[in-house]
Parts: sequence; C-alpha cells; structure tokens
Amino acid sequence: MKLLIALSLLLCIAAALENRGLRNTQRERLGSIVQNVAVSPRIANGQTAPANEFPYQAYLVLSEGEYSNFCGGSLISNEWVLTTAHCTFTAISGTVYLGSITRLDPIVRLEVHKCDIKVHPEFDMETIINDIALIKIPAVKYSDAIKPVSLPKCALCYPNYIGKTVMGSGWGRTSDISTTPSPVLQFANFEVVSNKVCAKAYGSFFIDSGKMCTSTVNCIGVGKGDSGGPLVLASSKLQIGIMSFTSHRGCEYNAPVVHTRVTSYLNWIQENTGLELIEKKCLCF
Repeated sequence: MKLLIALSLLLCIAAALENRGLRNTQRERLGSIVQNVAVSPRIANGQTAPANEFPYQAYLVLSEGEYSNFCGGSLISNEWVLTTAHCTFTAISGTVYLGSITRLDPIVRLEVHKCDIKVHPEFDMETIINDIALIKIPAVKYSDAIKPVSLPKCALCYPNYIGKTVMGSGWGRTSDISTTPSPVLQFANFEVVSNKVCAKAYGSFFIDSGKMCTSTVNCIGVGKGDSGGPLVLASSKLQIGIMSFTSHRGCEYNAPVVHTRVTSYLNWIQENTGLELIEKKCLCF
C-alpha cells in the first residue's frame, strides 16, 4: 500500500513540474502512466492579485538541461528565495522573476546556477519529506513591487495554526482542464486543517511534523505550477508554509493541500542564509 501511495505522490510531483509546453525529465522518467495524472500544486478558482499586493512573490523557471519546469517561490531577503526541494533538486540553472503580477513581464530577471541552489540534504523524493530549498540570487533593490516576506521568529509560538485563514498565491493553472499557466498572479484564501485530517487523505507515511495542510472547498485550492509558492497568514502576511503537493484526482476531489511547515525549518534557513531569523527570547502572542 505504501508503495502504491508513494507512486501516486511521485506522479503528482511530476505533474507539478510539467512546464506547460516544455517537457521535463521527471515526467519522462516516470513513463506514459504519468499522463493520467491531472493535478498537483495551482491557485484554482482564485482571484487576480492587485499590483504590489504580493511583492515577495517569485516565479522560477528551472532548467534540467534540455528540459525545463516552473515553480513559485518567495523572496525572504534581498539575496535569498525560498522554495521547495522537489522543484529544484535536479535543476542545473534557472531564472528568477520578481516584481510583477504579470508572469512574463517582471521588473527584475535574475540568472542562477546549480551552485546557487541549496536543497535540504534530507529531502526524500519518495515521501516528499523535507521539501524545502533556498536559491541565492544577485542582490536586488527593494521597491513597492519587490519586498521580502516575513518569516516566523519562534517555532514554539506557532504549534499548528489549525483553523487559521491563510493565503496562497501563484501563476499555476487555474482549473483542472486548463493547459497553460495563468498570465497574471492569482491568490485565494484557505483554512489550515490538522495533520490528522490530512493523513486520512494521504496516509501518515507522508504527513510528518514538517508538513501542514489546508482545506480545498468548492474547488478553491492550490494546484499545478504553484509548487514552491508562499502560504501566508491572511491577517499578517507572515509566511508559514511552502506549497508542496496535492491530490492527483483534481480539485473536484477536495483533498487537502500539503505544504512544508516553515516553523520546522527556521534553524535550517538561518544556518544556510546567515539571516538572523530566530529571536533569542521567544515572545508568544
């Protein structure tokens, strides 16, 4: 059973990496069966983002040589972008787009290489555990259109976020039947659900403490092309999650969406970026 579930999730990730007209090696490796997979992390049935509303949003085009794929990311400083490991672990180069809600018309376009990408050393493609990565970029100048997202300062202050309203954003496909990414940035609100609820859909083998999940209701959810994008608290825009994967059955299935839990990786982010993220004295509100 675990093997079958693992294959299903691998297929979901492969679909997430498909770059809307550009072939990708992950999809090719899994063979023709992957063509039956319909859904992996997009903002389905969301709203168009106002200009400068998500100045931390990044669009990533990642090259594996002959093939490419695209994902989302978030600017966490003027030199670092946060994303997922499954988007980046086979990349040899890439381009980071910043500063615009229009996908192919950024204010800043930055080239990066394999040596600029830091994938979590314990990332496991079979279980999608430790699905987090960092990309070092040439320093950017902040403006109204380009600003970093805020990260939590203390993991102990934020045990689970269950019931909190959160917001996801990205340029992924906007419906199950769509074949192209959205030309403009989309966003939608979701509710955080417990990992126990999430494990009922995917199995506890895949839902560890480093994961968090959000509900999908009436086909409003995250899907293809939004992997790596930020999940923020709607009230404060504090980033608490990184979009990772969802059900291959499509949004009509209303399965929870799975995200990497940022508070589980604050030490890792700090150690690899040199950013002082964690407060020495934790003050919980």
